[in-house]
Amino acid sequence: MCLNIKDRTNLELDKESWQVSHERQSWIHNGSHRPPPYFEWWYIHFVTPEGVAINLVLHETDIFGQHDSPYLSMSVHRPGKPICYLKRALPLAIITRNRPYLQTGSELLAESKRSIFFDVDFPGEASLKGEMVKLAPRLVFGNGILFADSQTGRTSYWMIAAPHASFTAQLHLDGTVLNLEGMAYQDHQWGTLPLQDMVADWTWGHFSNPQMAAVFFQIRTQRGQLIQRVGVTTAGGRFTDTSLDSEFLKTLSNTVSPEEYSDNVEVDFFSKNLQLEFAISPTKLMRWRINEPLGNKAVSYLRWAATGAYQDACARHDVYGISEYIRVRPGAYGSLPESEYRQYYLWDHDGD
Repeated sequence: MCLNIKDRTNLELDKESWQVSHERQSWIHNGSHRPPPYFEWWYIHFVTPEGVAINLVLHETDIFGQHDSPYLSMSVHRPGKPICYLKRALPLAIITRNRPYLQTGSELLAESKRSIFFDVDFPGEASLKGEMVKLAPRLVFGNGILFADSQTGRTSYWMIAAPHASFTAQLHLDGTVLNLEGMAYQDHQWGTLPLQDMVADWTWGHFSNPQMAAVFFQIRTQRGQLIQRVGVTTAGGRFTDTSLDSEFLKTLSNTVSPEEYSDNVEVDFFSKNLQLEFAISPTKLMRWRINEPLGNKAVSYLRWAATGAYQDACARHDVYGISEYIRVRPGAYGSLPESEYRQYYLWDHDGD
């Protein structure tokens, strides 16, 4: 991979970040993540070149902080087969706190500096067992704050434990056994400022191959602020940025039925030194919740399995991964005129 980027200062970050200080370890997995309002989850995905995509989420709460009993969910996308979504309750206090890496009170998940072992069972329905091997150390943007409310002190945090990883696993599902290998990813999100209190629209994606991984997001807050992050990991180091060029967020925010959206998405990083393209469509949906009522809000959440390619200064390379979109609107969304819900969020949909 050859990125033609003049400012290469971030490349030094990876060389030291395998060694995580005790202070940083405690910050990432402390024992006091539960002051209300509170949310927390660990997100993992596995993708293969053949188009299989598996999303595994370990929940202390749901993504909106509404259900505070731990549970595990798994979505499976297999080309040409129905989407499989599974869910099971977990014991209280299953997460082992005050440890540098994710550990559970059972053999469900066990993370170390270089790997994550998983042994997941949905009794009578499916099981997934295997290992993730980290190809790069954890990635934290700045101090890990995703967004914060200066008036209340409430904060949302985001840390990527495995921005670039490979995996091998065995999936038992529908009476068949699939031996899988490909690329993987894991992050951790938690805090006291739930998504529905800050986010209006959020697009996110992670794509990788054995040589590189790219993660990005754009958030349009309900106050009109645009928050952007990019991380690209290679064998030579890591590039990060706080801006990107894409119409993905604006297009989905103006789409009445995002579950019907189908197009090729383009995302440009680092002043267009790297271009990422991937295709999404209804046939690639792994999970979707559309205009679900949540207090005085209506929330939508969509996840697509996707394959694509990135173009750097030298060549074009295939990648595969997952992309997501979250939308939060007033509870009357769908019955309000366009102008009224725009005024509610105090921002211009055209992004000017």
